Amino acid sequence: MTKLQTSSRRLLRLKEAARYVSLSPWKLRKLVQDGQLPIVKYGENAPWLLDLRDLDGWVERNKQSI
Repeated sequence: MTKLQTSSRRLLRLKEAARYVSLSPWKLRKLVQDGQLPIVKYGENAPWLLDLRDLDGWVERNKQSI
């Protein structure tokens, strides 16, 4: 997925979202389960969708200087 394709959509599936923030899908799933990132879910068996704005906010909150 290119940057242009990602930026034209607000909601991403878990694997796409993980790629967007350069994490493994398992690490991103753990962040969701730990309450650090919300998901959009519209049904019991629906895929987890993550909002680009939430992902960008998570990145901003976790920036560190060394």
